[in-house]
Amino acid sequence: MDGKFDFRYQLSTMAKERLDPTEIGIMIKLAIKHNAISLTAGEPSADLYPTEELKEAFKTIFDDLSLLGYAKEDFGLRELRDWITDRMRADGMIPDWVTSDNILLTNGAGEAIELVAETLIDPGCTVLVEAPTFTETLLTFRKQGANCVGVPSDDDGIIPEEFEKILKKRSVRFLYTIPNFQNPSGRTSPLERRAAILEIARRYDVPVFEDDPYHYLSYDGEPTATYLKLAGDDRRVLHSNSFSKLVAPGMRCGWLVVPDAIIPHLNAFRVSAGLTRPAILQKGLHAYLSGIDFGKRVEFLRAAYRERRDGMLRAIDEHLAPLGVRTNRPKGGFFIWGEADGVDDMTALARFAVEKKKVGIIPGSAFYTMDEAKNGRRSFRLSFAKVAPETAGEGLRRLAEAFAEYGAR
Repeated sequence: MDGKFDFRYQLSTMAKERLDPTEIGIMIKLAIKHNAISLTAGEPSADLYPTEELKEAFKTIFDDLSLLGYAKEDFGLRELRDWITDRMRADGMIPDWVTSDNILLTNGAGEAIELVAETLIDPGCTVLVEAPTFTETLLTFRKQGANCVGVPSDDDGIIPEEFEKILKKRSVRFLYTIPNFQNPSGRTSPLERRAAILEIARRYDVPVFEDDPYHYLSYDGEPTATYLKLAGDDRRVLHSNSFSKLVAPGMRCGWLVVPDAIIPHLNAFRVSAGLTRPAILQKGLHAYLSGIDFGKRVEFLRAAYRERRDGMLRAIDEHLAPLGVRTNRPKGGFFIWGEADGVDDMTALARFAVEKKKVGIIPGSAFYTMDEAKNGRRSFRLSFAKVAPETAGEGLRRLAEAFAEYGAR
């Protein structure tokens, strides 16, 4: 022994077995290391942050010094929760039973996912997710000890028959879904598909956890009705959302719509993770939202991201399509999903692309459960959110070279 304490006997099972580094984080770091064009990060573009408006909104929030103490409202600043409730109601996203008492403000949507996991998951239980799905959610559920099972999906999201087939064979705690412009696939579930999934969930007494952070980023028409709204008074749907895509991710403010039956339990876990959330930040955010035309803000974002999506799709048509690489054409969000039949190990190709051609992508296996990772071996995710059309053209040209040269090795 060298005398340095290594904690090998003290590490928890969670630390040793449930928290491996994500492929997304690895590829983002490699893109930075190799000074590559990055088509990796699924995050908003900094040039679209409302910087001046936020500066103005935060000017007077210190006039209320009570905000510097512990927050008085368990679920967060009442004014902001009222704003969210009114906005969601005006946009047809919530049923009548939802009030601001059902809105829990969180440290981004990530904390909402964490709280739901702590409240509903026991070690060894089964949670159903879309195949593929958001990597960080898989890590959160695994950390809590869940057995995550992917439900086969197509271009319209979860396949109802496959969902029911699983429920006939095993008991599950809940279904997790990103129904609008899904991360990573960009897919959107149409109204008929959502209604079918809800009906099956009712028959088998399964709750639905709807994660909807891209709801307002629809580029080809209005978004589909939420599971939360469609379920009506059934109250089996939890709905998470976030201001990260609408304002700025550094604001770290999201929200969770919580059915009455589990409010005390979710609040207990919220308190255990810290007595309060930053009310002064929530106050500034509310001041910003109250001082703008939210509809115009949404239209501005839609126009900016639509241009970037269309620019990347044109570059795909020019550079990847001739190679037989297939991609979808998302109606919103940040992501394009691709598949290449001639590639058996997209992770290896992604490393080759970032190191040799200076372009970064995320291999599809990162978005599947551990048992199903092989299903993503020919797929990949592209993000257009931070990529100008001219940059997309050069990035896709480099990626096409990577596909051609990797296959010829």
